Amino acid sequence: MSNDQQLTDRLPPQNRDAERGVLGGILRDPDTLPTVQQHIVTDNFYFDAHQKIYQALCDLATDAQPIDLVLLYDRLRKNKQLEDVGGQAYLVELWEAVPTGANAEYHAKLVKDTAMVRGLIHASNEILRDAYDRTQSGDELVAQAERKIMEVAKQGMVGETAVLSTVVKEAFDRLDSRIGQDNLAISGLPSGYVDLDNMTAGLHNTELVIIAARPSVGKTAFALNVVRNIIVEGVSSGQSPVVMFFSLEMARIELAERLLCCQSRVGSHNVRKGHLNSDDLQKLMDAGDILRRCRLYIDDTPSRTMIQIAASARRLQKKHERDGGLKLIVIDYLQLIEPENRRDPRQEQVAQISRRLKFLARELKIPVIALAQVNRASEDRQDHKPRLSDLRESGSIEQDADTCMMLHRPGKFEGQEDNVLEVIIAKQRNGPTGEITLTWRKEYNRYESYIADVNMGDGGI
Repeated sequence: MSNDQQLTDRLPPQNRDAERGVLGGILRDPDTLPTVQQHIVTDNFYFDAHQKIYQALCDLATDAQPIDLVLLYDRLRKNKQLEDVGGQAYLVELWEAVPTGANAEYHAKLVKDTAMVRGLIHASNEILRDAYDRTQSGDELVAQAERKIMEVAKQGMVGETAVLSTVVKEAFDRLDSRIGQDNLAISGLPSGYVDLDNMTAGLHNTELVIIAARPSVGKTAFALNVVRNIIVEGVSSGQSPVVMFFSLEMARIELAERLLCCQSRVGSHNVRKGHLNSDDLQKLMDAGDILRRCRLYIDDTPSRTMIQIAASARRLQKKHERDGGLKLIVIDYLQLIEPENRRDPRQEQVAQISRRLKFLARELKIPVIALAQVNRASEDRQDHKPRLSDLRESGSIEQDADTCMMLHRPGKFEGQEDNVLEVIIAKQRNGPTGEITLTWRKEYNRYESYIADVNMGDGGI
């Protein structure tokens, strides 16, 4: 017999004692049922008799009836399931299986864990079967496998409820920490641009920030500048925060060159051609010394799915949990993330991706910045400025985002000098909307705080 056949024929994992402990605990102390229900559902039980008994207990609670052996016996009898579960004798066994209901939640977690392992085995068997059948392409099989594994992972998610008094205390704790900061205007991660931080109070944990623009307006450059401001400021303060940049469009070497030019103020065209004098080389070396101390991780793997992005982010979070953890994720850009199911309509694909991005921000408790394309509608307007309605392929991006920044370079359309970037904060769930202006130093791929007379000082960091 082959190894695959042996694995298939093995009895799935189960925990009979834990299942009996859950049911007996509920019978001993019916008040434990709501707690147990936060962890498991009927299908998590392996044994059919236990599924029917647990469902009957839940039905009694739903009908606002008390829970005891007599009422459970009567409910199972009416459902014509009494003999299926072993009769009255087995119900008494469950009662006697545990002395108290105190451990019902612990037993429920064991049942949930075993059910997840069974689900993983079942999903793996289906993946194996589909792979051997070869009725789909390799890409479709991988996407289907990811979806099956994600469904198993969702089974392990447990709801969390908090009383208002606890949440209010947390709110005051956060307020105290803000008051203790030197810069009272910034309660999140500073972007490095004074006007932008004054309006947004920084990048906040659990929030999804969308930076949207037409192609070639400067989304990647703007995001890289924000990242550079954050990591370089961290170096000067003692330790660079951990930032992860997913580049689905540009290679990591191109991003590194941009960062070097931005930090050193050496012209990017000269770097590309290799026309550098000794002063330029020294500036680049000094910039490299600073950037080497920054903890920026770049993943330039193309065709990433949200499952892969989330897995990479979780691994980095785990790796650095002892020294502050991951502080920011940037994804360039949203529409290039591979959908889990290519057969879904494009609008639904993008909607699923934007929801996953928001879930990732909440799960890791950090800000997530996602770059996005806007459609051509803005080019037909007199002012050429993008709007929220211009976000390509899905209105759910606007819905899921906490902050939407639309980038506009007036010089591209109005024939004037192209050295200004307008950052239009079109949506901010917890703050005002409006516009701020930055100076665009094209030769360095650098954005700086705006100077009215365009004197090109050393704005920014």
